[in-house]
Formats: sequence, C-alpha cells, structure tokens
Amino acid sequence: MRKIKILLLLGCCQLLACGNGTSSEVLTGYVEAEYVYLSALETGWIASSEVREGDRVSAGQVLLRLDSDRQKIDLNEAAQRASQAQAQWRDLGSGARPEELARLTAQYKEAKAALRLAGVELKRLQNLRSKGASSVAAVDRAAAEFSAAKARVESAGASITVAKLPAREDALLAAKAAAEAAEAGLARAQWRLDQRRLSARQAGLIAAVYYRQGEQLPAGAPALALLPDDGLKVRFFVPQSRASAFSAGTKVQIRQDGSTEPITATVSYLAEQVEFTPPVIYSVANREKLVFMVEARLPANSGLHAGQPVDVDLL
Repeated sequence: MRKIKILLLLGCCQLLACGNGTSSEVLTGYVEAEYVYLSALETGWIASSEVREGDRVSAGQVLLRLDSDRQKIDLNEAAQRASQAQAQWRDLGSGARPEELARLTAQYKEAKAALRLAGVELKRLQNLRSKGASSVAAVDRAAAEFSAAKARVESAGASITVAKLPAREDALLAAKAAAEAAEAGLARAQWRLDQRRLSARQAGLIAAVYYRQGEQLPAGAPALALLPDDGLKVRFFVPQSRASAFSAGTKVQIRQDGSTEPITATVSYLAEQVEFTPPVIYSVANREKLVFMVEARLPANSGLHAGQPVDVDLL
C-alpha cells in the first residue's frame, strides 16, 4: 500500500507541476474500503453459516449461528431460579394459606364456646355461694377458669390477625431483592443465548468469510468482513496551494476509466499534515511538491471497487 501511495503521489505531482507552476484541475486518487469485522464474544463451533462472499445482507439479518446447547441449559436454570424467587416473594407478601386460616378460625370459635361455658359455670357457683350452698374455693376456681378461657379467646383472635399479615418488612425487602436478582440472571442468560447468533448491524456486502460451518470460532476473532453500503471512500492528494478548496463538505466529481458519467462524492477529511515535505527550504518550486491527503465519502451503491484508480475534480 505504501508503494501504491508513492506512485499515486508522484503521478499527482507530475500532473500538478506544469509549466510555471500552473496546475491541472484533475487530480488522481484511488478507492478505499472501510470494512466492518464481525466477531463473537464467546468461542464456539459454527453450527450454520448463512452467507457467502458477495452476498448482500440487510440490517438484522442472521449471518451465522454458533452451537448453543450450554446456553440453553443455563437459560432454563435461570428461568427456574427466577420462578422460585418470585414464588417466595409472593408467599411472604400474602400471609397464611386459606387452610391455615380456617384452622385458626376453628380454634377461635372453640375458645369462645369454652368462654361462654366458663361464664355460665361461674354465675351458677356465685348464686349458690350467695345461698350458702357453695364454697369460696369453688367460686374462685370457676373465676380462674373463666379468666383462662377469656385469655384463650384473645390469643386465638390475635393468631388470626397475625396470620393475615405479610412477613416483616426486612424479610419482604430481602425476598424482593432476591427476585430481582434472579430476573437479572434470567435476562443475562437470554442475552448470552442471543449472542450465539451473529447478525449484521447494518446493510452491506459480505466481502470475506474467514470461518465456515464446522470450524471453531475463537472469541473476538473476525468471522466475516462486511462492507457497508456507505463504506467506500476516495483518497486523493492536492497541492498545498489548493488545499483550502477541499474543506469538509465540499462536493467533488469522481470519474473512473470506461465510464462517462461522473459520481458525486463529499469531502469528509483533510489531513492536518502535508506529505513529502522537502527537508530544507520551502522555495516556490518546493512548495508545489507539498500535498495534503483528502478523503471523500462515496454514496451508497456507487459501483466502484476498493483499490480502483479514479480521477477527481471540483464541481
């Protein structure tokens, strides 16, 4: 590539340095491609290859698939963990089960019945005591039984109230955090499975296929080279005396051999430094040898190819 650049620069200088320093309007250059190299984040065997060199692809199109058995197992495990964590969170937030509440309600009703019976017995013994037919000790025992029955009713009612309440706030927060962590793990497992499909991020042309079906693709190694529709540019060189005319956004005409219809391109870059700077004094003659590299972005579907020589002039 360095040799090509030298030859093109020499050709450019020969065209530009004419007579008493007058220069031709036509410049020489060549087409250069900016490829996008597609790779996988993790290593794997290529299960299927969907494209070949020269195929046109659209954005989002699947280009190749890697084996994904392990990732599917991980996804299933993550889904089970997320389901378990969600169930535990709901359980802590919903209170006791209906069956448990029914048991506690029955105990409450039994305690109330025992309280009524204890109250009746206490009144009977108090009446007998007032007539001298009962002892003080019997009345005291009945009063103690009534108090115990009343306490059992209150305890059974409190048990029902507690059973209807959710778990403590800290326990609920811990269960919620566990459920969210499990959901994040599920999303991560799904993402890893999705990465086993290598897709095009933009439309373009498959320029090269480096790994094919049945081969193992190393992590980070380019599997394909994609030339986007807007991935071609023209690189040419202009003398320092004309560099100001080729600022970013300037329209230029590109002509190729064998075609009479020019292609319009847009200057996207002007080098900050000159090429082939003379070593000593910038005389008038030497200044004509100073050139700046310029790049112009070609439109999509220009029909040109990387490495193709072209002529460039201003519109």
